[in-house]
Amino acid sequence: MAKMECSALVVSGDAQSSGALKGILSRIFGPVREASTITQARQKLAEDGIDVVVINTPLPDEFGVESAVDIAAGNESLSVILLVKADAYEQVSYKTRDSGIFVLTRPLKGQQLIEAGGVILAAKKKLRDLSDENRKLRRRMEELSLVTRAKCLLIEKKKMTEKQAHYYLEREAMDNSLSKKEVAKEIIDELGDDDE
Repeated sequence: MAKMECSALVVSGDAQSSGALKGILSRIFGPVREASTITQARQKLAEDGIDVVVINTPLPDEFGVESAVDIAAGNESLSVILLVKADAYEQVSYKTRDSGIFVLTRPLKGQQLIEAGGVILAAKKKLRDLSDENRKLRRRMEELSLVTRAKCLLIEKKKMTEKQAHYYLEREAMDNSLSKKEVAKEIIDELGDDDE
């Protein structure tokens, strides 16, 4: 699996487990940082741009479930994976059910963590693509709104027809090597919008 520019933070009170988790996560995320307590994890989250947090419970300063829910709620773009003993899975899953946290049981096979990471990467890519598309649509809607306002001003103030106003905008854009949005802004500035 190819690495995506997605950073991870392993939070584990056990240095050996932390090293093993970091080794697995380094195969799909980069860079991977470590913290041994929730307090350290919160500091790293505040300092660094972390995309994924893996919390190996229990932690020295607390069990970790409440903080995992709090961390997930505090940053919608942050993904959280919580590792718990198999006998605690149902209780932890119940507590985290509305938080979007992945709960995985230990003992954990490396492949399970890689698969969970793959799901997170796919979801993050999909969200990023949707966000990019949303930005493009917003820009297009803004352009259409400005062009429509400019056409209305041309119709009202210059007594053009809709077809003439449309043609005028296109011609001005082409003749002056400008976008229709730029021409529309100039028209709005020139003719003024008395309603505003």
